[in-house]
Amino acid sequence: MANASSTGGAEVTGTDESIAVLVVDDHELVAEALVLALNEVPDLRVVGRAGSVEEAVEMARVRRPRVVVVDYRLPDGTGANAAARIRADNPDLDVVMLTAHADAKTAAEALEAGCSGFVPKERQVDDLVRAIRGAVAGEIVVPPELLDGLVSRLRPRRPELGDDLTPREVEVLTMLAEGKSTEQIVQTLMLSTHTVRNHIRSILAKLQAHSRLEAVAVAVRLGIVRAGGAK
Repeated sequence: MANASSTGGAEVTGTDESIAVLVVDDHELVAEALVLALNEVPDLRVVGRAGSVEEAVEMARVRRPRVVVVDYRLPDGTGANAAARIRADNPDLDVVMLTAHADAKTAAEALEAGCSGFVPKERQVDDLVRAIRGAVAGEIVVPPELLDGLVSRLRPRRPELGDDLTPREVEVLTMLAEGKSTEQIVQTLMLSTHTVRNHIRSILAKLQAHSRLEAVAVAVRLGIVRAGGAK
């Protein structure tokens, strides 16, 4: 990942408003560069660094990050393995996959593990920062060129899945497919944040999805919405 400049140490305390991030990568130089670069962003603070699936799971329990940035290839498994286990402990935590393997197969694996976003390693640090912020805001974070291939690689779902979605839930799902954040949905539909989050939780349950991103991909595959918006 390019443009990883630094002036600080491996971890900072930050402010109460900052986003706590755990970095998971077994390449020490890459991990250190990421830590240093993210710690320069005012609203982010790195609370830990791990180099394996087991270490990531344990550190996520102890450090309680808001977002985990995880590499795909780890010594004892994959970033998808780590994401699934971390989110089993804390479903409200977001995981962003950062990988050199920017293909639809890897993206689909990350998605089904509950990842909120997918960032190829050749992108700039600014792209990762946007993905972290977007995940916290409830946005769908995936390169557009990967979405069609990602949808085609999802495991098969029952055709009737999603038939019990309410009109309001389809409306919220359509806005998620358009890339709108939770706050944008709140403002557009003039609903409370709590209500919108309840709708999203219901959508995920009805579509048997682990994240907003997977819910949109499933909905696209089932023909409920189109990639990028309504049918």
